[in-house]
Parts: sequence; structure tokens; C-alpha cells
Amino acid sequence: MTRTTRVVGLASAGMLAALCIADAQGATAPTARTAEDHSSRLARYYDQRPAWRRCENSSDTPASYQCATISVPVDYAHPEGRTLRLRISRSRTSAPAKRHGVLLSNPDGPGNPALGLPLQLKDALPKGVLQRYDLIGFDPRGLATSSPLRCGLTQDEVALNSSQPYRAATFAHTALARDIAAKCTARSGSQLLPYINTRNTARDMDVIRGVLGEKELSYVGWSYGSYLGAVYTQLFPRHSDRIVLDSAVDPNRFGRATTLAMAAGAEPAFEDWSRLIARRDLTYHLGNSPAKVRAAFW
Repeated sequence: MTRTTRVVGLASAGMLAALCIADAQGATAPTARTAEDHSSRLARYYDQRPAWRRCENSSDTPASYQCATISVPVDYAHPEGRTLRLRISRSRTSAPAKRHGVLLSNPDGPGNPALGLPLQLKDALPKGVLQRYDLIGFDPRGLATSSPLRCGLTQDEVALNSSQPYRAATFAHTALARDIAAKCTARSGSQLLPYINTRNTARDMDVIRGVLGEKELSYVGWSYGSYLGAVYTQLFPRHSDRIVLDSAVDPNRFGRATTLAMAAGAEPAFEDWSRLIARRDLTYHLGNSPAKVRAAFW
């Protein structure tokens, strides 16, 4: 399913009224002391005033699509230390009188940039949503334009993905994944790599909220973006407004367990599909048996 189709489906499900607050196990509301530390130690980040300009390489995009750069701490436990550059974007509502707030989004991943997502959403969301929200995008820390990690990967390593047949040979990817991790560790070590994670990305989202001068943040996320949104609502429940988590990842099974769960669902569906296509070989020409269809597919 294309992202545009998913967005349209999301909107038709009543995005304006949706409120889906994830209740991750063990989540607790921030204590008064946490709030105090949050406001004093991180004030210089929340008080930033971004310099909005037309985004680079965007001569063919609307002038309302703008980008800016803000700073976030590498380590939120030590915000007085080193910082990262975070690239953010916005597409402002054309009807300020109807404005409800900001709508931040993340497509999927982890590992996918999202700076240009406001432009994609602007072509897909209903007019009523576009009038009520400034659409906000950002490249998560460590990616694309936001202080990217440089691991020195080959093209084969960059092209690695997990969409492989569910069979023993797939385990060859374990060694490749280990090599990629070793390269990134050698390049970044303990200086940066340990701080490129979902919880810190969620904390960055709240800095974006503060920088934009908003008391609450509305959000839409797909797949990994749903997990990121769930973590945000766990960390910042009082700042979560309208949260839509689509194609949701179980927060209690995130990581390797997510891939296993996807395989358990995808493999039977693939077998059903191969039987269907085999019955229609005169149309699709992929083989007249499920085995031949699967072989042609791969």
C-alpha cells in the first residue's frame, strides 16, 4: 500500500477526532521534580527561535514550505554537553483562523528521513485537516540532514533489507548485520552511537514542540513511526494532543520480535498469494504452480 493511500485511509477514519494514547507497560506520568529539571536544565533548547527559510533544493515547492535548524543535546542526561543539529520543516495552514495546532509525523523505519513529509501529506490529507494544522517534518537524529551517522558502508550494506524468504539461508544476514554494527561502532564509538535511539528522538520531538511555542503536539506515525509516537506519549502524556498510530508496532515486541511477528503473518499471506497467481497463469505468466510462482517472485 502506498503512503498516500494510507494517509487518505487514515483521514477517512476521522483523524480530526482521533485520540489514541498508547499506554506502554510501566509508563508513569512525569513527577514534579522531573518537570522542574526539564524546564531549568533544558530551557536553552526549548527557548530557541528557529530562522525559517525556504528549504534547500525546493524551487519547485510552495513558498510556505520552510526549513530551519535547531540544536538538541546529544545526551539528555547531560544537556550542558555536546549538541546535535536537527533539521525541521513546516508547511503552514492556509486558514490561520481555523488553526488548531501543529501536526508532526514520521513515516516508518527506523532509519527513514522525514523532512519532506509535510509536502507528501499536503497532497493527501483532506482540506479540513490542512486548514487546522501546520504540518511539521523532521529528519530524526543521526539521519540525512540531522547530524547523520557516517559508518562507511558499502552499497551492498546500504541495500540490506529484511524482506527475504523465510528460510535458513536468511541467517547469513546475521553476520552482515554484525559487520555493519562494528563499522558504525568503530566510526562513532561511545561518542554518538549510543544516543541515536527512539527515546532520544521522542525527546527531540518535544523540543520541537517547545520551539514552535505549542503546549501540545499532535502526531501521526506509521509502522516504526507508531512506536515512536507511543514512546512520545509515554514520556510526555501531558503534551500529547491528537495522536494517530497507524500500522502499529507492538511497543512490547519492538526490535527483533517485530520482524518475527511480521514474518509469521507475511509467510502465510505469501503462500495464499502464490496459489492465487498460479491459478491465473494465463494472466500473470509467473508459473502454473505455487512453487513456480514463488521462485519467479524471488
